[in-house]
Amino acid sequence: MTWNRTEGVLVAPTLDPQAVAAHLDAAGVVARLEWYPGTEHLLSVSILSDDAGRVGTNRDGQVAPGPALADLADGLGTAFDADVLMEGVYPEGQHALDPDAPGAAGPAGEGGSGAAGAAGSDDAAGVAAGDAAGAGAAGAAGGAIPGVVEDDVYDARTVVLTAMSMRQAPLQASLLRRDVTVTEQAVGAQPRRLLVTTGAGRELGVHGWDADAYPVLRLQVDDEDRTAMLLPGPEAAAGEPEGVAVFSWAMHDRFVYGDGGAGTSGVPAPTTPQAVRALAEELLGDGDDAAAFAAAVPGADLAAVAASFTRPGAEGLAAFVAALGLPPAVTEVLEGRAEPGSLPGAVVHPPERLDRAAAASAKIALSSGAQAVRAAPATPWVGRASVAAAGGVAVGLVLRWLVRRARR
Repeated sequence: MTWNRTEGVLVAPTLDPQAVAAHLDAAGVVARLEWYPGTEHLLSVSILSDDAGRVGTNRDGQVAPGPALADLADGLGTAFDADVLMEGVYPEGQHALDPDAPGAAGPAGEGGSGAAGAAGSDDAAGVAAGDAAGAGAAGAAGGAIPGVVEDDVYDARTVVLTAMSMRQAPLQASLLRRDVTVTEQAVGAQPRRLLVTTGAGRELGVHGWDADAYPVLRLQVDDEDRTAMLLPGPEAAAGEPEGVAVFSWAMHDRFVYGDGGAGTSGVPAPTTPQAVRALAEELLGDGDDAAAFAAAVPGADLAAVAASFTRPGAEGLAAFVAALGLPPAVTEVLEGRAEPGSLPGAVVHPPERLDRAAAASAKIALSSGAQAVRAAPATPWVGRASVAAAGGVAVGLVLRWLVRRARR
């Protein structure tokens, strides 16, 4: 029997995660719940399902097929007066997460932080000019910096590890209208850059990432949360997930083993069969995210990354930074104990007019001997998207951004 992870979301005026856990446990369902304190009415539910769309249940110490996914979703909706969105379950025959379905929200706006250089521009300065042209395309006449919606302004300390060229940093500062600190960072044998912003302002990546910036690993700390997010590459085919990995050290979780009591505490009972526990933690745990984070950073310690997910708050984030092989100064900046300029080799780029940013970009490119080859702009990601616009991204992942939006 092959089991898959299926994710869903419960949304209701009020929800008690313990009550939902008890409901699932009484039905023998093997599941995992995730929620943020204070927003329990947005509850992520991950369950096991087989290829026939049947729910995995604990039966005689083994995971066995139980009710259909649709029946489980209906039961949860009725029991808790909740709206239930679940992969593979579509109301009235409609694909609820298909952005091309009639009436569905369209995809997020496209574009990137740059565009291809002008025809005939085969030197580093031409590349930088192309960057500036792409960056200003959406702006008003006169080189105005393109605007972003109010929700893009956020107060946080953010460190991004990226393969992006150093020459793009001045343009990022101009687009974001805020200081961007950048420094070189070796990971394994590969050179990467650390981009840092602190305080209130527009977030790194809000205008999209170019193809040469991937993989993009974002670490962020604000007053309510500590998160890590990985964008391993541009979207593949339409409707396919981007492969995003996200972890929050503020989110709570609880496993349900379907053994008639363990679900209300989240701790396996002494009688919980090892086979059920092992399968639940393998498929419903954070192992895939840990593997994705470690694979994106050469030299990262996978076991240490996974272990950091089990540690609380600031302690967990510090352990995660160490597991990736990043310097402790990154943690100091994220926790607000040091300024970005204190990072070794840091260069601070203030926001400039686009023409000045382009000149600074060209100077960096010329001094580093950059090749005048530019990849096509990638489709930008939109962090706190609605469920309707999420496309093929798993519902459980969408929940994490819905919850973050609700908590602001």
